[in-house]
Amino acid sequence: MLRYLLISLIFMSCAASIPAQQKNEIPVWQDKAVTAGSAYEPTMTCYLPETPNGITVMICPGGGYDHLAITHEGHDLAPWFNAQGITYIVLKYRLPKDGVNYPLIDAQQAMIIVREHAKEWGIDKNKVGIMGCSAGGHLASLLATSCETEAMRPNFQILLYPVITMQANLTNSGTRNKLIGTNPTEEQIQKYSTDKRVNAQTPQAFLTLSSDDYGVRPANSLLYFESLLRYRIPVAMHIYPTGGHGWGFKDSFKYKSEWTAELQRWLKDGIVWK
Repeated sequence: MLRYLLISLIFMSCAASIPAQQKNEIPVWQDKAVTAGSAYEPTMTCYLPETPNGITVMICPGGGYDHLAITHEGHDLAPWFNAQGITYIVLKYRLPKDGVNYPLIDAQQAMIIVREHAKEWGIDKNKVGIMGCSAGGHLASLLATSCETEAMRPNFQILLYPVITMQANLTNSGTRNKLIGTNPTEEQIQKYSTDKRVNAQTPQAFLTLSSDDYGVRPANSLLYFESLLRYRIPVAMHIYPTGGHGWGFKDSFKYKSEWTAELQRWLKDGIVWK
């Protein structure tokens, strides 16, 4: 009996040390007619920390624009971000269909919603970042380089092993096919190669990947890195020797503690707030 009592006390003590977390899901579009015909309704799952520090990160899970790896490249990271006081949002976006870039449309609208809720969620509308993995990294970088209004523009970007270019010899063919088809025009290739879209207004970036990534070649990140440097955009990049593709927040990734520590340090000291 005493043993069970001690175990219970230890459990309650550990639970009390975990920061409280509020979770709520809201639609990206209030008007259901906007998303008629899509496989599912786009939503934002918002994880609000007990004591927000003003920073928000919205993540776009990967999945090759074919599906969403929304667990290990989405929801699993929530406790990690919330423990640092960061408001964390998982975007469930629609997939491309009939030549329409629904992922970007949803991401743009989601950024607007985040800033509209700034006071309610205790965040700074000038400290809102976009994050993405693989094809979600392409979406994140596309949002960062194609903002129609300031309300849509992220203040920083975090890219994990992102698809960047649509060039046939460098891109991930599945991602490209789903987004722009099997026979895209040169104009489409240029339009959706985000390294070609970088300009002086592109937000600062953090990139991380593995050198043995054969799903999305490291050349993608290198092209983006070079484009950012060309415009003197602050950028940090960390490349690990092994790990392949798609590791997200998986414990099986050998360098999980390294990349998360580097990201934590960058979020704390590496961003130049304007």
